[in-house]
This record gives sequence, C-alpha cells and structure tokens, in this order.
Amino acid sequence: MVSLDMDRACFQRGGDTYLSAPEQADAQPSCSDHHSPERGGRARKKGLILAEDKAVPTDKIAAGLTRRQLIEIDACARCGECLAWCPVYAQDPRESICSRGKLRSLKGLVRSGLDEAEQKEFLEGLYECSACGQCHVVCPVRINTHELWEQARESLVKAGIPQPEQQIKHLAAIREFNNAYAKPQQERGAWAEKAWKAGLLREPVRLWKEHRASVLYFAGCTASFDPVMQAVAVQSARLLQEAGIDFAILGPDEPCCASKLRRMGAPGFADEARKRVDLFREQGIETIVVSCAGCFKGLHADYRGILSPSTEVFPLTAYLDRLIGEGRLRPREKVPLRVTYHDPCHLGRHNQIYSEPRSLLNAIPGIELVEMRRHGPFSACCGMGGGLKLAKPEIQKKMSAARVKEAEDTGAEVIITPCQTCQIGLTVGVEAISSRLRVYHMNEVLIRSVCPEVCREHIEKAFAAAEE
Repeated sequence: MVSLDMDRACFQRGGDTYLSAPEQADAQPSCSDHHSPERGGRARKKGLILAEDKAVPTDKIAAGLTRRQLIEIDACARCGECLAWCPVYAQDPRESICSRGKLRSLKGLVRSGLDEAEQKEFLEGLYECSACGQCHVVCPVRINTHELWEQARESLVKAGIPQPEQQIKHLAAIREFNNAYAKPQQERGAWAEKAWKAGLLREPVRLWKEHRASVLYFAGCTASFDPVMQAVAVQSARLLQEAGIDFAILGPDEPCCASKLRRMGAPGFADEARKRVDLFREQGIETIVVSCAGCFKGLHADYRGILSPSTEVFPLTAYLDRLIGEGRLRPREKVPLRVTYHDPCHLGRHNQIYSEPRSLLNAIPGIELVEMRRHGPFSACCGMGGGLKLAKPEIQKKMSAARVKEAEDTGAEVIITPCQTCQIGLTVGVEAISSRLRVYHMNEVLIRSVCPEVCREHIEKAFAAAEE
C-alpha cells in the first residue's frame, strides 16, 4: 500500500526503498510474463502489427526513446498508485488506460512485440490521455510519464502509425496556417485594432516591427482567433497598459508556439521551435509575457535548450502578480465573489506555478478563495490537454464534469483559471451537469478590480457592435 502525504508529497510503501529510474540504469531489464511470446499461444512478431501484410520493427519504436525513457519503462513498481489518481481512468477504468498498463504494453512492444489485440489496446490507451502528469507526481519512482507518452507518440508516428484522425486534421491546420484555427495570419492581431477602436484600451497596441519594446506580449492562437477568448488578449493588453509596461505584439508575424505538435507526437517539433527562437533572436526579443498556459509551457519548457538563456518567458499571471507586488498595478474596486482556483496542468504540475495565481487573487479586494479537495500538484485535469478532447471528446466531458462537481463542493460561485483552454474545457463540464457555477479567466476578476469597464461582457458587446 502506498501512502501519500498531500502536503509534502512523500511516498512510503511498506519498508521498501525504491530506486529512481536513473539509479536502475545498471539493472538487467526483465520482460514481464504478460508480454511473453508464448503466453496464451497468441502469435507474435518482432514488430507492431498494423495489417496482415505489414508490421513495424520494434527497434524503430525503441530508437525514438531516450536512454532514460527506456530505463523508465522497466522501472515501474506496479504499485497501482497511478490508478488511484488518474482522471481519465476514473472515467474509463481499464488497465490499458492508466500509466501502469501503458508502461507494461510499451515494454512488451519494444521487447517482444504485441499481437493485434494488444496493439489496439495500447494505442487507444496512449491517446486516451491528457498528458496531465498527475501519475508522475504520485509515482514512487518518479517516472516522467507525460513526457514519455509524448515521445512514444512521436516514435509511433515516425514508424508509420498515425495519430487519431481528428488530431491529424488539427495538426495539419497548424502546419498550413500557422494556427490551429485555420485562419489567415493577417487576422492574428485584429483583436488589438478592434479593441482600440471600441475604446477598450488606453492607447493603440504597437506592433513589434514598428516599435521594439521592452516586453513582447505573446497572445497565442486561442486569444487571437477565438471570438470569445479574444477578451483574454484585450484584458491582458489593458492590464499591461495600466501598469505602464512598454510592450508590443508581433501581430501577423506571431507564430503558433507549435507546442501541440509536441503534445500529440507530431515529428519536427524541434525544427519548428528553432524557427521561432530564430525569430525572437532576429527581432531582439528578450522578455516574453504569455497569457496562454500551453504557449507558456511550449516557450518556457519545450524550447529549453533551444531558447537563449538571456530570453525570459513569464506566464501572464505571475507577471501581473509581480507588478501588483511592486505597486505598479493596483486592484482597487471590490469584487465580492467566493471563488475556487483550478490549476492548469501546464502551469502547475509541469512548471510549478502555484503560489503566484493565488497571491494575485488574494490581492483583489472582496475575493474569497476556497480550495478544491484536489489542488496544487494534485489538481485534477479538466481533460483539455494532450489532444484528448480531439481523440475522446466524451471522456473530456466526463473529466470536466467531475472537476466542476468538485468545485461545487467548495460552495464557490466561480471557478477561476489563468488558462483559456481550461476555461473552455471547464465550461463543457458546467454545461454537461447544468451547474450554477461560472468559469472566469483570471484576467476577468482582476480587470473588474482595476478597470471594470473592460470586463468580458463589455468587450463582447463592443466587438458585436463593431461587426454590425
């Protein structure tokens, strides 16, 4: 039995001591009986069977994994802790869905191959996953599961085994249009012009090519193109203006961060990342503020080793919290709301951004913050990551509904999150169970305290009037 200290994240399992994956590097790997070629009399090949006339050699799959990942496949203690915490398994309780099952299948794949039934089971489990990283947090041997699943997806794609169809279409749009919405790049900065004309900004938002500012505001695809989420970009710009920050946007030159290529296992992410890093370097960009949690993870974590050490990347929430602490941004108006905070996986578990969003909320007069049972490193995923909503929308809906029910238990009126993708995902859950809760982006409650005339409702009305 594994015991977990929620506050200190300490793990104990009887009197046993578990070696971390690197410490097991010299141990002899052992193939589990589950994947023994003789078990059950089922025919196996040294390959992953795609069709009767085609099989992929398993060395192609193994070659795509790092040495550490190959060790991690063999490091699973099979304790089952991941089953207890996995938000996907909670909605679809099959062994092949949890990390323990996927690790066993992946080990069998690279060692002895899988038969067709096992292949189908493994692929379904691999993509029925939001790569939230909860299993990594609770794993006694700290297997870096979410990165392993991303790399396994890429290895399979390179070997000729494609992603689910809806993910393929989504990735194709990113490659063709440089955004996931299949919109012309010329429209990427349109939100800024509309906001200025509607009187929502103190001054026009400048383009980087016309003014090399101190800070680049990177809006991302969702805040640039989604009509509802454009409010996030407008509010971000206004808050930076209120704090007196010298910033600019790339507008039509802003690329998709391409992090979804990494999340869904599309080959070529490193090359795409280098193109974006080259753009930042050529434009003299050294400080980037990002309002999308997924883009932040992409630029801050996925670009690590490629991005110049002199280039700083900040999530907007942490940046605004610092500005409040410095007295440059002052929440004045009272916002009488009882709220609960949802930690986005990309900010929390993947980048350890926990205290800053809560500090920001506590700085707003009138806000009462109440935590959900699962919060911080143990926050339950809403299901929007890793391409899960594209591959399994019904599972995402169930995950979101479960998270909304947990939020209801706090007695809060509003769920707050600094991630517009989580905002979209949680709204799915609210609608699924007809919850009384509202879902706000972090910007919404802060803007109501700093300059309430730029609340989301006013932005939507102003933009709608401009369309008439």
